[in-house]
Amino acid sequence: MIKNEKLLISFALIFSIVILLLLTSFYLFSEVTAIVYKSILLGTFLAFINFFIGFMLIKFSIDKSEKVFLFALWGGLLFRLILGLTLVLIILIFLEINTYGFIFSILFFYVFYLFIEIFYLNLGRNRRFGRN
Repeated sequence: MIKNEKLLISFALIFSIVILLLLTSFYLFSEVTAIVYKSILLGTFLAFINFFIGFMLIKFSIDKSEKVFLFALWGGLLFRLILGLTLVLIILIFLEINTYGFIFSILFFYVFYLFIEIFYLNLGRNRRFGRN
């Protein structure tokens, strides 16, 4: 188990970069079309934006009062869901993309980054209560 915040963030970034490099190599060797490549990149970018906003809100509120923490957590969740839904609808309506690749990449990276957020919250809780 990862016991360090920097190690957790490093793991998330390295994993994301490796997946994107793998996708780029598939694109360069003509295994993936340009539309699918663009769709997966857009989905990944949207999931990362969602993660970044949530992570910054958690980082801001982790050592604050319970009221501030819960407001940042639930308010941030509501804001991220509305923003994500709006951006997904705009992209699906106005851009020429592969819908399946786009939705799959959002789902995959959203779940991955959600696990990272949960592990980060668990690290903060363990640090706050003195657990290892």
